[in-house]
Amino acid sequence: MGIAAGSFLALTFRFGATFLWAAIGVLTARALSVEDRGAYASAVVFTSAAGGITSLGAATGFFVANRKRLPADVAGNALLIALPMSLLAAAAGAAAWLLIPGEPGRFGFFAGLLLPPNIVRNTLNGVLLAEGKLVQFNLSANLPVGAGFLLLLAVLVGIGERSAVAALAAWTAAQYLGLLPLVIWGRRWWSWPLRHRPDGRLLRGMLSFTAVSGLAGAVGLLNYRIDLLLVVTLDSREGAGIYASAIAGAEALWLFSSAIAMASFARVGAESRAEAARITAAGVRHTLLIVTVGAGLLAAVAPWAMVLLFGSDYRAAALPLRILCIGTLLYAPQALLNNYFANQLGRPGIALALGLLSLVVSVVLGLALIPGLGFVGAAWATTASYLISGAAAISLFLWLAPVGTRDLWRLRRADLERYPALARELTRLVRRPGA
Repeated sequence: MGIAAGSFLALTFRFGATFLWAAIGVLTARALSVEDRGAYASAVVFTSAAGGITSLGAATGFFVANRKRLPADVAGNALLIALPMSLLAAAAGAAAWLLIPGEPGRFGFFAGLLLPPNIVRNTLNGVLLAEGKLVQFNLSANLPVGAGFLLLLAVLVGIGERSAVAALAAWTAAQYLGLLPLVIWGRRWWSWPLRHRPDGRLLRGMLSFTAVSGLAGAVGLLNYRIDLLLVVTLDSREGAGIYASAIAGAEALWLFSSAIAMASFARVGAESRAEAARITAAGVRHTLLIVTVGAGLLAAVAPWAMVLLFGSDYRAAALPLRILCIGTLLYAPQALLNNYFANQLGRPGIALALGLLSLVVSVVLGLALIPGLGFVGAAWATTASYLISGAAAISLFLWLAPVGTRDLWRLRRADLERYPALARELTRLVRRPGA
């Protein structure tokens, strides 16, 4: 399967996941108070950021795709690190429940329980992605979202337990159910430590890579959500609930770039530097074309979309959504560029530096703008941070990769011809089972 068809497949899964996330957003907006929804969303954001620090997914993907290590060896050794870390996280959650009274302790408990499935799933998904197993990767990544929606629906609507803690408990249970495919597909990975001795060199390499890439991932996740956390702190939980809806709409624009990055991950790591740069530059061109159109359309329908999806209480989310459309457009190529920096060059520190730059700008401007402008100030701060870090990423890519500036911006006839070619390839794929 080519990158174009793989991107379409990944995009299809991403659309499905986005639909589920939107359904979860609508469900929690309708079932929870605005304040409880803000608290629930903030807790999920925090655990995602913490999970990014401890995930070995980037390292397992790099050693399989770029260093050509056997998937079972990489996965088995990675589990020797991931499983003890998971147990420590769960123990920390239990300690929070016992030592911290009231709702904060319960939130800490579920935060600790949320980390183990995130650590294990992200670690093993890196192997699947590096092998080019896009169907398995996407099923593993998206099943927890579908299970989360069903359990949230059962708890919030079926049982009628409409609280932030109940919603977080349902989400936590779904993450464990989402591990079932990896238990089945990775039977040999789980049993590998029983049949082999640990590879000290590989373990040290993965730990070294993860020390940087994991921190970069955590900074990236925090960067995507620091504005929401600042709104909770400097504005209100109600403002956080409204702003979370604007974020959900704007980040839908990243579906296309993330799909291309996903489909090209294995080849960018395995090919020569020149070919990897060419693949990345082509992905940037297609991303900017699609996201520009999408951002314009989303900004135009923002007021109606927010009310239709979330209700009249979220009408105020339209303005920050329009501002965030600018920021997400500027930041759309970032996943593709980070893929080249880490998976081809083996330098995850570049993504970490860029993430820290964006985070610092977002925090400084957020502290300055949110007290006076509320969540609208957060949207402006985020957009400015994306502009600055996006410009830095493009400059670094042009410096390190054997491509020119026009390779990133100028559409070519071959680019436009890829779309009918993709349609023909997909038609062949659909017809093949019945041939």
